[in-house]
Amino acid sequence: MMTIRSGSHDYTVHEEAGLKAAVESVAAGGRVFALADDFALSPRHAEAFASLPRENILGITATEEAKSFDRLGPVFTWLLERGFRRDCTLLVVGGGVTQDIACFISTVLLRGIRWHFIPTTLLAQCDSCIGSKSSINLGRFKNQIGTFFPPHSITLVADVLKTLPPDEIRSGLGEAIKLHLLDSPEKLAWLREALGTFGSPEFSLRDIIWSSLRIKQPFIEEDEFDRARRNLLNYGHTFGHAYESATRYAIPHGIAVTLGVLTATFLSARLGWVDDAHFQELHSWLRPFFTPYHAVLKKAEPAAILAAMKLDKKNVGGKIHCILTRGPGRMERTALDSEEMLTMCLRDFLTLLP
Repeated sequence: MMTIRSGSHDYTVHEEAGLKAAVESVAAGGRVFALADDFALSPRHAEAFASLPRENILGITATEEAKSFDRLGPVFTWLLERGFRRDCTLLVVGGGVTQDIACFISTVLLRGIRWHFIPTTLLAQCDSCIGSKSSINLGRFKNQIGTFFPPHSITLVADVLKTLPPDEIRSGLGEAIKLHLLDSPEKLAWLREALGTFGSPEFSLRDIIWSSLRIKQPFIEEDEFDRARRNLLNYGHTFGHAYESATRYAIPHGIAVTLGVLTATFLSARLGWVDDAHFQELHSWLRPFFTPYHAVLKKAEPAAILAAMKLDKKNVGGKIHCILTRGPGRMERTALDSEEMLTMCLRDFLTLLP
């Protein structure tokens, strides 16, 4: 178990053996309403919600459209019409989209309500479940509205990951890879060894999840509101978010981050921040974690990618801000003011993808 310090309220991350036990532990705490995505409510997992009245469960289709600002009204209405008050609890079961929706609602409904999160994707378990952030889309502006309001507890259930498709696992590993690159050469070496059995029956995600969360913990405790050091967690995201947008979300988020990490490393090598050998080694190692989505990315126009990068919420002063690297554990935020250089970098990076 771990405890995360937050200005709103401290919160814990712990484990349960199964989804049913995790839901029951929250349901026993009073009047509970649940938001759950389609995966959590599928026949495979539906029995896990037996401890809750069916009328207290709202299904969420986890798409980018679902977390748009104009789609949240019916969720607020559903809760209020069923008598949700400050002495109630919101249980949230699902991945990152469901988490974003629930975190935003929990922040503003009745000026703040108690909520608990059971993440069911690897990406949410190893990264987004901690950190307090919600991100809501407004039209074509991705993640431009948001809040900071952590859940009151987080329950990890390893068993649900066994039912995920392979691309969901690779997507989550993209964030884990990013976090270990942020930490140190030693942590990166540990992860590479841990991933050596990827795809085999011996492969285990539990240690990777806890290692990722422990790496992220000091970033979010020191800089909860994302003003300084926490910015480094966006390594790979300026490019990754643009890749999602330019391909109309045909690339899963974590895999787009993996490609974004590679692009940021490629640009760092071009600027002389890191040896080209580091990029080449990373490119070779990460290939199994982004193939075949590189083929989707290669069809995107550099101009469309650059246009998406200009909409990134981290940009200030008319410049694109990006996290670049001087090697594992040595990331820096920098302003990129040459569109010509960026366009050429994107074009060259797309060309060298297999």
